[in-house]
Amino acid sequence: MKKKLIALLSVLALSLSLSACSFGGLDIFGSNTGDTSVEDTNSGTDGSDASGGETDEYLYTAFTATEKKTFNDRFGFVIPFVANNEYYVEDCTAEYSHYYDAYVNFYTVGNTQAEFNAYKALFSAANGYTFVEEYEDDYGDTCYVYGKGDVYVDMSYYAYEGDNWIDVYVYIEATGSGGNSGTDFTAAEKALFTQKFGFVIPFLTSEEYYVEEYSEYYADTDETETGVNYYTFGNTQVEFDAYKALFSTANGYTYDGTEKDDYGDSWYYYSKDGHYVDMTYYYYDGEYVMDLYVYDLYDGDLTGGSSSGGNQGGTTDVNLITNAGKGLPTDADGVYDVDFTKATYVKNVTEQGYYIDGCPTVGSPKVLVIPVEFSDCTAASKGYSIDKIKAAFEKGGKTDYFSVYDYYYQSSYGALDLDITVLDNWFMPSNTSTYYETATIDYYGEQTEAGDQMVMDEALAYLDGQGWDLSEFDSDGNGVIDAVVLVTTLEINSEVTYYWAYRYWNIYTDGDGYYYEYDGVSANDYLWAPYQFLYETYDEQGYTVYDENVMNTYTFIHEFGHVLGADDYYDTSYSSDYGPMQGCDIMDGMSGDHNAYTKFNYGWLTSSRLVVAEESVTLTLEAFHKNGDTIIIANNWDDTLGAYQEYYVLVYYKSVGLNDEALDAHYFARGGVVVYHVNASLYSEDYDGTTYYDVYNNNTDASDENGTYDNLIEYVKSANDTFTYVEGDTLPTDLTDDNGNSLAYNFVVDSVTDDAVTITFTKK
Repeated sequence: MKKKLIALLSVLALSLSLSACSFGGLDIFGSNTGDTSVEDTNSGTDGSDASGGETDEYLYTAFTATEKKTFNDRFGFVIPFVANNEYYVEDCTAEYSHYYDAYVNFYTVGNTQAEFNAYKALFSAANGYTFVEEYEDDYGDTCYVYGKGDVYVDMSYYAYEGDNWIDVYVYIEATGSGGNSGTDFTAAEKALFTQKFGFVIPFLTSEEYYVEEYSEYYADTDETETGVNYYTFGNTQVEFDAYKALFSTANGYTYDGTEKDDYGDSWYYYSKDGHYVDMTYYYYDGEYVMDLYVYDLYDGDLTGGSSSGGNQGGTTDVNLITNAGKGLPTDADGVYDVDFTKATYVKNVTEQGYYIDGCPTVGSPKVLVIPVEFSDCTAASKGYSIDKIKAAFEKGGKTDYFSVYDYYYQSSYGALDLDITVLDNWFMPSNTSTYYETATIDYYGEQTEAGDQMVMDEALAYLDGQGWDLSEFDSDGNGVIDAVVLVTTLEINSEVTYYWAYRYWNIYTDGDGYYYEYDGVSANDYLWAPYQFLYETYDEQGYTVYDENVMNTYTFIHEFGHVLGADDYYDTSYSSDYGPMQGCDIMDGMSGDHNAYTKFNYGWLTSSRLVVAEESVTLTLEAFHKNGDTIIIANNWDDTLGAYQEYYVLVYYKSVGLNDEALDAHYFARGGVVVYHVNASLYSEDYDGTTYYDVYNNNTDASDENGTYDNLIEYVKSANDTFTYVEGDTLPTDLTDDNGNSLAYNFVVDSVTDDAVTITFTKK
């Protein structure tokens, strides 16, 4: 065991030194400017910006809708706003979770002392506030503290680097898992131990304790240690010795020895049911600390190393979250009802990972479709029609397959009812198409192509100027338009991204690094595609051609799947066997329906059945297109991970609806049971104080030449080497999971009817 707490305590000591008042000489966190603004009419501000000297054109007068939501979500009310030329709102809860249940910092640059005094006066009894105290911080600045219920507001006014600052902290002091005191673990902490290890360790009564998950790779042994760290402050040596004695054979523990670390502190090693427990007691920085780790060991580096993409700057720390070694739950009927909504780690694709601020996947999100023509490439010259764009996207649109609306309504079983607005007129940007092809912006020190995003911003600015209320396209109130689609008159060219179809996230910002906002909202997630994809088809030799009589919506449906948060499932090595999904998925070869995992991921399917029989069990599986019925078999299961772990999922596939062979010949012609192997294990990534979650594996690793290495999702052929299982078909007997363990169950398809199949599962 390598001691980790020393570094952790250093971080905690630093966070404490920040106090609840000014940052003084410390760097300010990354920022998010406000929105609501009016022209500055000499309203009393000094007009200085962060660089000093120049007068800003606009004066911010209110928080954005997103910022208001942050305050309401954290505290149940919104603090007063002080008018200013520049301000920032930081949600710091995750950064200081040991000390605060909620913690938001609001600060402004350039206000006067008189403005601060008038602002401070708003925190009055008439507005529900109570004056708590006035104190001087370590920098000699006066801080004023007000209370409202269990919420504290701490503010000060000071000069820093040539500017005047108002600094306001709103917080609720920590309760719960971090920084607890008491005589037992909380219910959530007990559940964490039980879910990970099958038992709860003894509790040591203390003045202060913490329970934290961790994962760390040790290169010298090529092993990853994943588990829970429990540590306390203020206990005596006698208390620690008595606590250590509880890890006895009578309580199911095996003593594995003692050794000293590089600091001269003794570590005591125990194990139970294949899990490890290491503990020590030492003095550090004026405190006596008991430090204990409960963990499992895995071969290789499972932490994911550094972040694989997307983030720029800051610091990252990646931890793999897996169900390996968890075992299966029990149920007298041999089948366990899975409820994905109860999972702790449910990847909300609109708020976490690389899909931050993407389109909601359920309900009626707003989709703004903007037809774009250029002065050197007009719609009239191409014969393009907005009516065809409307048919491709809107409800009931007449196409050769399904409109985007109709496809997603049917695929989601009605859970996703897109509210799509297609502009009635083409928007023409201010420059030619070739200008935007090469237009770049400075993005973290590199010139990065952003012409498509410039076009998008011009279009939104135009609509705003025409009186459109763009906030109406933000259905979830997060300050971001749900989805923007730009259909262009550009000619398709697969060699140049700008002339291709893709989903991306907005990096186009103003000179200060902020997204352009209109009516309190900005654009982030967007889809860009040439109109010409509607004409895409294939000739008799299989070559791509474009036919004006065709209405092909597959590209737009596929790319909108990315807007909702799904990955590509094709194998970029383009092996001859079509890779792990055989091209048979809308996110692979742009064919047919979304698979079961994607529907779990989107929240369209919230339940399943997990086989846990001690001997055997016979189950009926209904046709997947009817109601999304699924059955899961797995070696291990962790309810806290929901759909984001390793398992095998069965569906009854039929060539109807979105999978109708008459509409798309490239799909399985024979109905039957289809088996997917899913390894959607998550990793958590701590980035500048915020934790994100995303799926670790993918299908698109170009180095995976045959498409077989730890894919996110892949088909499993039957013992008869077929992709659809019919009556009498079984799984291969040598099937193993990604850890090399034989799958716990086999099955045989007993019977097949038009509506359902009957399957018997037998434990090996």
